[in-house]
Amino acid sequence: MSTWTKSLLLLPFLFVACVKADPLQKSFSDWQVTCNNVGFCVARNIPGDKGLVMTIARHAGVNDRPLLRIDYGSAYSGEVPGAPLQDNLLLDQRRLRPDLKHWTVEPHHLATSHAIAIDEFLAQILDADAIQLTYNAQAAISLHGLKAALLLMDDVQGRVNGMSAWIKRGSRALWDVPPQPPLPSLPDRGAPPAALTREETSGLLDYGTWRLSADSCSLDPMRREVNVAPLTDSKALLMVSCEMGAYNVIDLAFEVTRAAPYVARGISLTLPFTPPRGERQVELINADYDASTGQLYTFAKGRGLGDCGSATRWRFNGTDFTLAEYAEESTCDAWHSSDDWPTLWVSQPSPTSAP
Repeated sequence: MSTWTKSLLLLPFLFVACVKADPLQKSFSDWQVTCNNVGFCVARNIPGDKGLVMTIARHAGVNDRPLLRIDYGSAYSGEVPGAPLQDNLLLDQRRLRPDLKHWTVEPHHLATSHAIAIDEFLAQILDADAIQLTYNAQAAISLHGLKAALLLMDDVQGRVNGMSAWIKRGSRALWDVPPQPPLPSLPDRGAPPAALTREETSGLLDYGTWRLSADSCSLDPMRREVNVAPLTDSKALLMVSCEMGAYNVIDLAFEVTRAAPYVARGISLTLPFTPPRGERQVELINADYDASTGQLYTFAKGRGLGDCGSATRWRFNGTDFTLAEYAEESTCDAWHSSDDWPTLWVSQPSPTSAP
């Protein structure tokens, strides 16, 4: 039998598992895990409002680049007082003394990307209840749900029953894991459209304020904010604020001809997956459009602090908007700001076209 024929016969056995690239965000007791469309997963204990959080992250495929870190103090609290973590951690009320040879050690931050060091640390803690600080018993990492979170990560990345699994480890070789799914590519937008003239801007603002039929707008026309920007050389993006809360403003968006008589078409944003909250239609909350790059941003705050909610980035392709990035933090616990929310969708950046 030829070598290439043997290779073909082996393929079904080499890749029994597969990367489940459907984005997800789930909670297991005191742990939250998020996996995006290319199989990158991150888990952390929740809530993090007591100041001590452990985060575990891993990419799909052989080049998994794992990371485990323990942090005391958040983006909102900043640095907090207290002795160094390396000498003051308790595991179920007993001193926790991990081997930190392959760790980055700072007073309130411990981190390692060394696979063996991560395996050794997980072996120490997986069957325990909690990690605490000696000088602040309230600052604790509950370990309830950690196994389930890591098992889900292994399952999503096709590692179960393999040597690279963190929970259900088996005999499959380390390299015998499915590859990371490809990053979705974004279409090249081409050259930016011509800027709106003063006359175009004036006419579109007047149209959006007084003439556009927006029955679903609860705001009085006098209170509506209208924004316009060029989409193409013949069409403009018109956004009208229709609902307003304490920290969120919801817009309606329209594609409108740049010159009268105006013809408007409603714009809707639809996710290519079902997010944690279950609604694929994305409202234009706190929306912002960058005409120079053709990118539309939304930012829905779960509460005024901005520590939870969802954020999206879309790219205009000349006809519609394509999702470029989606991040969501379901847990409102003052741990991290929107810049660090876990991603459920990422894409391959397209080259910037010269103007």
